[in-house]
Amino acid sequence: MAKLKARRFYPFISIVFLLLLFLFFFLFPTSPFQSRRSFSTLPNPFPPTPRIAYFITGSAGDKDRMLRLLFAVYHPRNRYLLHLDTRALQQEREDLAADVGSVYVFNTVGNVDVVGNADTVNYGGSTPIASVLHGAAILLKPWGDWDWFVNLRAGDYPLITQDDFLHILSFLPRDFNFIEHTSKIGWKEYQRIKSVVVDPGIYLASLRGRMFFGSRMRPLPAAYKFFTGSPFVILSRELIDFSVLGYENLPRTLLLYFTNIKSSHQGYFQTLACNSREFRSAVINSNLRFEAWDNPPRLEPRNLKLSDYNKMVTRGAAFAGSFQPNDPVLDKIDKAILHRRWGKLAPGGWCVGRDPCEQLGELDILRPDRGAKRFEKLLLKLLATENFRSNICVFR
Repeated sequence: MAKLKARRFYPFISIVFLLLLFLFFFLFPTSPFQSRRSFSTLPNPFPPTPRIAYFITGSAGDKDRMLRLLFAVYHPRNRYLLHLDTRALQQEREDLAADVGSVYVFNTVGNVDVVGNADTVNYGGSTPIASVLHGAAILLKPWGDWDWFVNLRAGDYPLITQDDFLHILSFLPRDFNFIEHTSKIGWKEYQRIKSVVVDPGIYLASLRGRMFFGSRMRPLPAAYKFFTGSPFVILSRELIDFSVLGYENLPRTLLLYFTNIKSSHQGYFQTLACNSREFRSAVINSNLRFEAWDNPPRLEPRNLKLSDYNKMVTRGAAFAGSFQPNDPVLDKIDKAILHRRWGKLAPGGWCVGRDPCEQLGELDILRPDRGAKRFEKLLLKLLATENFRSNICVFR
C-alpha cells in the first residue's frame, strides 16, 4: 500500500482528486486534527500501486537500445524480461546479461532477466505471437504478482515517468486491456487473413528458410469475428492467464488459425479479446502509444524525430515508437520528461543516495510529475461514455 505522504498532489484539480476528496470527507466528516486518533492511523485513500510486467524485445545490434529503454522504464516494483531473437549473436546476448548483472539495483531487487534460449522471430509470419506468448509465460513463472503486461521493442521509449504511469493506473480497474483494434480489415482480408502462410521459424532452427505462401485462399472464419490492430498491447493479468493457460478452447483454436496467417501479432490479441464474453467489455481501443505514419501509410510507422516532440507530449501517451538509435529526441525526452542522465536510471520516488537511484528507498513512494496530468487527460477521453461504448469491439 502506498503511504499517504508518499504522493504529492498536483497543482490542478482532477476528477480523480475530487473523487478521493469526496471519499475522505465522507469517511471523516470531522477534522482529523479534532480526532483523538493520530493521523498515521487513518485509512490510506490511495488504491494499491500496481506492478507492470515488461517484455522488451530486440534483434541483432539492439543491445544498447534495449538497455537504454530498460533504464528509462525501470521501477523496482515492476518485472522485466529482455529478449534478443536468434538474429543476434550469442555473444551479444551474453553481453546484455552481463550489463544487466552489473547494475546494483537490478541485482538487489532481482526483477530483470534476459532470455538465454532465444526465439526465432519473423515479423511477416506467426513466430512473433509465439515469442510474445513465450515471454508472457516466463513472466508468469517466477513473478506472478503483476497486474498488466506491456510489450515493447528496442526502438520504443516512454513519454512519462514510471511514477506517473503507476500512479494513474492505480485508479483503474485491473481487468482493463488496452488493445488498439478494428474489424475493418480491408486489404488485409486477402493479403493476410485468407492467404495461407507457413513461417519457417516454426520448424527450422535457422533463419535460412523463406516464407511459404499457399496457392489457394481460404474463407474467412465463421466461428469468430476477425479483428486487427497494433502489435503493441497492454494486457491484464487475467487475459494473459487466459491466453497462456488456455482454460477455454478459444485461445487454442485461434492459435491454430493464426499459425498460418501473415503478421499474426497484428490480430491475435484483438481477435481473442473481442470474441471472448469475459474480456470484450473491458477492452479499451488504444494502446496508449504515440506513432506517426507516412502519407500514404506504409506497413510500419515512420521513425520519430525532434520535430515530433511537441505532438508526442501533447498527446499524453505513455509510450512512443519507433526511434533511431540515440536520436536527439531521446536526449530531450530524458532531460525534459524523465530527468534521466546518460547511463543512469530514470529517477523516481524510490531513489535515495547522492547519485540518484544508486540505492533503494521505499518502493511504494510515488512522485508523479506533469506527465501524470497529460496521461490522465488521455484516459479520461478514452473512457468517456460516448467514446468507450462506440469503440469497444464493434464489428462493422
